[in-house]
Amino acid sequence: MKIYVLCDLEGAAGVVDFHTQTYADTKYNEQARTLATLELNALVDGALEGGATEVIALDGHGSGGLDIAQVHPEARVLYGRPVPKGYGLDRGFAALFLYGHHAMNNVPTGVLCHSWSSRTIANCWLNGELIGEIGVNVALAGYFGMPTAFISGDRAAVEEAQRYVPDIEGVIVKEGLSRTSALTLAPAKARALIREGARRAMGKVGKLKPYALAPPYAFRTQYLAAQSADDKARRPDVERIDLHTVQVSGEDFLDVISRR
Repeated sequence: MKIYVLCDLEGAAGVVDFHTQTYADTKYNEQARTLATLELNALVDGALEGGATEVIALDGHGSGGLDIAQVHPEARVLYGRPVPKGYGLDRGFAALFLYGHHAMNNVPTGVLCHSWSSRTIANCWLNGELIGEIGVNVALAGYFGMPTAFISGDRAAVEEAQRYVPDIEGVIVKEGLSRTSALTLAPAKARALIREGARRAMGKVGKLKPYALAPPYAFRTQYLAAQSADDKARRPDVERIDLHTVQVSGEDFLDVISRR
């Protein structure tokens, strides 16, 4: 079975701060990337033990969230920018795994919670419902006919994924206390739980149903700064909603999400 792993950095154990860990060239960014890479490697071990025959991972963190030199030898990595449309997903994958994810913006105990950009975006909605990266990624997998079988991150991230896939295999590596503090597992403990969780998730592949949304689609973004909305609204396919908010619409989910 071919598995696609969509990786982020903010959901790794021990990672709790934007300005010292997750933004590029910050004091502990290299350490955070190492922690994330070792967790990904544990996931790959578990997935292979559970029956995966091929694992493709995308470094989905904007400035880079993996140390390519330390990645598991049996994984292949979609690395660098620009990212292919739809992350390069297709119907050849058996399942999507969400590694190291975070909750959508404005979740009180969501560690490093944000919706695509911690610096520019306030909120996002899909067809009138608040949504973040987890919901969109789960729906994107459904667009390609595959289930999302696994997620790791803080408790808020796992609970967010369970709204879409109640039986998803979730591994909680930290409990959020605020946006930039958490009660975290030791990294070695987190890796052990992720390995076992990924192995169990492989047993759910074929049993979980893809999460798919029916058209049409309207994706709305509320920016923190009006200038950001001004810039986006210059495109002819973008509708201006108010001073801070724009919307893109259409009948094809992948097309709408790619234009958001």
